[in-house]
Amino acid sequence: MIYMKNQLPITERENYISFHETSYKDDLKHAEDNAIKHPRWAVISGYYAMHDITKLFLAKKFAVKITGPEIHESAIVELKERIHDGKTREKLLKLLASAKDMYFNVERLKENTLPEMLRQGRQERRKSQYYREDYTKEKKTTIETSSYFLDNIAKPFIKIMEALLHAD
Repeated sequence: MIYMKNQLPITERENYISFHETSYKDDLKHAEDNAIKHPRWAVISGYYAMHDITKLFLAKKFAVKITGPEIHESAIVELKERIHDGKTREKLLKLLASAKDMYFNVERLKENTLPEMLRQGRQERRKSQYYREDYTKEKKTTIETSSYFLDNIAKPFIKIMEALLHAD
């Protein structure tokens, strides 16, 4: 796979950051509003909120712009690389220590929690968004599925990312 990232041009920085700040909030609101009536779309929008806040974080903190056909995997790979940065890692570990009740395995995964949550979000989005041969009544995205996804993956991920965005 080809992972594409670029330095975010200073001339584009303000617009790119503004776009992703608005997008992740819109996506999360859409997910919350549709968790019951349209659970499949709640999972899809919840994942895109995670994806957009990841791109916002990478742009704002590291001036990195993720592009290309493998944009989702590129965002995961780049996030995984950047969270091992000394200052970011320290902040993240403190946030995870206080987030134990939000996500059951934060202690075990340590700093790899964020990329793994994003990867899991992507997998859930794919299951909801694309046709699968085993598509049966039992495999459909349900209210329970969307609620679990939002409460245990998307929202905790976003809260941690927001805290990292606002940390100095």
